[in-house]
Amino acid sequence: MKIVYLVVSLFIFHSVCFAEIKLSKDVFRIVPFSSQYSEDGALIRSVDFRSVNDLIPQIEKKFSNLLKNKKLSDRNEAHITVITPPEGQTGFFPNSIGIDQVITNSELIAKYKNQLQETKFDIECLGMQRNKKGNIVFYLVVKSPDILKIRTEIANIVRQSDLQLTFEPIKNYYPHITVGYVGGDVHGVSKGKETCVANIEIR
Repeated sequence: MKIVYLVVSLFIFHSVCFAEIKLSKDVFRIVPFSSQYSEDGALIRSVDFRSVNDLIPQIEKKFSNLLKNKKLSDRNEAHITVITPPEGQTGFFPNSIGIDQVITNSELIAKYKNQLQETKFDIECLGMQRNKKGNIVFYLVVKSPDILKIRTEIANIVRQSDLQLTFEPIKNYYPHITVGYVGGDVHGVSKGKETCVANIEIR
């Protein structure tokens, strides 16, 4: 009897946790490039905000027990980070050296802004991370060989310089689209497929 109960409980848990979240196919439509966050050294690929923001009511309903009926905050925009601020900006962390010592953010924007908005990507799932502060963040886990290709090109530019600077195009890079959060984002953690909490149905 205990084994049957355990199996049924696991089935119910898996069904609840991996019920599908519905996402509009408009998430893939081409939108204008944005230089938002460039002052922090970031380079982003803008994404249709409305389709991403429409996920919030579904997430709040599905994860109401976890959120304790708190509402998710959003960024009022949606994007995939291509170059993160710590990677892009010297001094973002104390004594850190960014790729701006080799190629400036304005040069990156001029070189890639048109190409970036044409990059294709796939949505893997809805991911979630939380921390000890109580922050909870939900995001779409993304897969994009096109974006990885751009990061690899930038890494090659960096390698050709005289600076002893390491920029890893793939290692510890987790492309994602932030949907919403409670308390603030959660940084310095994986946002890959192993953090999936719900499947995504594109419609």
